[in-house]
Amino acid sequence: MTHGPSGRLGGVEDMEQQDRDSHPAPVIIGPPGWMRWFGPILLLGVWLAMMSVVVFAFRERDWMAPVRDSGLGVVGAIVGWVIVLFFLLILPPSIKVLLTYRSVLDVNGVEAPFGRGRFDLPEIETVRWVPQGGPVNAANRPERFEVLSEASGLIARVTRAEADWDAAVAMLRHWASIRPQVVRDESTAAVLGVELVSNAGHDRLD
Repeated sequence: MTHGPSGRLGGVEDMEQQDRDSHPAPVIIGPPGWMRWFGPILLLGVWLAMMSVVVFAFRERDWMAPVRDSGLGVVGAIVGWVIVLFFLLILPPSIKVLLTYRSVLDVNGVEAPFGRGRFDLPEIETVRWVPQGGPVNAANRPERFEVLSEASGLIARVTRAEADWDAAVAMLRHWASIRPQVVRDESTAAVLGVELVSNAGHDRLD
């Protein structure tokens, strides 16, 4: 029996999918490229603008100098300085996060961001899929996978904007083939395309 082009194409796609599942490539998670490059520059510009206010006040030896001609008065000056100090304090760590935030999922576990160390696959307790939305700030809570360990809680998060989604699904599916107990709910099992195994007590070594 012969197969047409569509049959052969489907077979090739199935073989490629099986290869991705059995030999998944490491998944690097981080900010989108444009944000990694332009975000720090924009934040640095804001920080320098805030610092210029401080320099101006020191040169004038008058803490109200930046707003003296604005009619804001003492209360306005105090509020303004609170805002300036807030940005001066919060922007450097924000820049550092954009430049250094990176985590990696591989066949052996997770390299967690911010120097939290490495978590091997036996330490991973749960992988769960979370749909977009939430009770607060739903628009900025995208669809994602969360990886948790019992000792450290959330150790990795994967969104479509931060990583190759298909590669992440392949990696998490590979984890589930070895440790089926990490998938604990039907929604996650459905997204990964794996069978939900209740109360799985042992890892699969084959």
